Amino acid sequence: MQKDNKMLLHKAYEKLKNELSYPENQHIEQSALQLLEELHQEILNWNNNESVSKFEKYWTASEANDVSKEGNAKSTRFEFNNLFLKDHDVQNKIQSLLLLRLQEPLDYRLISKIADVKLIDQLNRISFENGRPLLYVHRLEIMIFPQLFTTIADRNKLDKTAKLLGIKSDKVAFERVQYQVREKVNDFIYREGLSRESEFVKSAIAWWLLEATKELKM
Repeated sequence: MQKDNKMLLHKAYEKLKNELSYPENQHIEQSALQLLEELHQEILNWNNNESVSKFEKYWTASEANDVSKEGNAKSTRFEFNNLFLKDHDVQNKIQSLLLLRLQEPLDYRLISKIADVKLIDQLNRISFENGRPLLYVHRLEIMIFPQLFTTIADRNKLDKTAKLLGIKSDKVAFERVQYQVREKVNDFIYREGLSRESEFVKSAIAWWLLEATKELKM
């Protein structure tokens, strides 16, 4: 691992842990983990003949903001819930993602299969009046595969973060960039002996890299 990357990741980890220590934020880690545990348990118990609509309660639950904040994207929540998720092709693609989560090992081989579902591309086939709910679609994938991705749902922030780590992201699928960033984080976690940290902390470290650069003045 490059020295600059190690320094950046260490500062990002430090800032994350510090943020989570504030009284008003102490619930976040447990809240995110509980929501993801409930979601993944429901996926395990899911009969794939059932509609994927049973999972809709998770994608915009208030606790989902503890996994990855919606920010200004909430202006497109109606489009996401009432147009995107109701689209038949979208439901088939979500079903494909849930089946991948059920049936495939959670490793690098899964990334191409997730990208090949092309859930994000489906946004271009639907007409939205108040903006494309892109962040919610990104977050949906993050919530299904938190072990492979970061908590960064905003593509612009993801690209800037990837660049910091020496990763080329131009014209690269969201899922592939996510995994490349997470690989760098995982390498740091392994080298620093942080494997006992929760899955939420592991996935959230990358979110703080841009803030870390400001503090380190890099």
